[in-house]
Amino acid sequence: MEVADLNGHGAKEPTLQVVDTIQRWLRPPQATFKLNVDATWGKKTLIAGLGAVIRDEHGNFIRGAGKVRLPSSPIEAEAHAALYGLMVASDLGNVHLECESDSKELIQSVKGNIQKGRWTIYPTLAALKEKCRIFGSCSWKWIPRKANKATDAAAVEAKRKMCDEVSVGPEFFKAQGKSKN
Repeated sequence: MEVADLNGHGAKEPTLQVVDTIQRWLRPPQATFKLNVDATWGKKTLIAGLGAVIRDEHGNFIRGAGKVRLPSSPIEAEAHAALYGLMVASDLGNVHLECESDSKELIQSVKGNIQKGRWTIYPTLAALKEKCRIFGSCSWKWIPRKANKATDAAAVEAKRKMCDEVSVGPEFFKAQGKSKN
C-alpha cells in the first residue's frame, strides 16, 4: 500500500508496502479515522458521482455522503472525490485521518510532486494538500477496488439521484449488503 502524509506535521518520507492480497476493507489504527473516497464517471454525460465514507478504529460507521459533479475525466472525478471526502471529514477536528482510494493515479499524484501530475487536477490537488493541514495527520494510500465497495455504492447512489448532496447512513450499506466493505 502506498502512503503519503500531506498535512506537513512531521511528515516522513512516504513508505511503500506491497499488500496486493487484501481484498476487503481493514480497520484503521487505534485513535484514527478512516476516510474512503471514490468516484463513478459517465463518459457520455460527464456526470460523476462522488462518494465518501468515514469509519472509526472499530469499523463503526461515522458518516457517509455523496454528491454530483461534472468533471471532464475520471481522474478529475477521483480528485474531486478526495477533496469532497476531506470536506465531509473536516468537522471531526484535529484527528488522525487515514484516507484510501482505489485510483492508483490519484494516489501517485497525491504522494508525488503534484506539479508533475496532470495539469487538469493540479488545483484540486493543491486544495487537497491544504485541506489536509487541518487534521492531526492525514495520510493517503491505494487500496484495491474490492476493498472500496461501500464508497463506490455511495458514489453510484449520488450519481443515480442526481442531487447536489446525498447523506448515506449505515442502513443504506446494510440494504446494499456492503456494510463491511
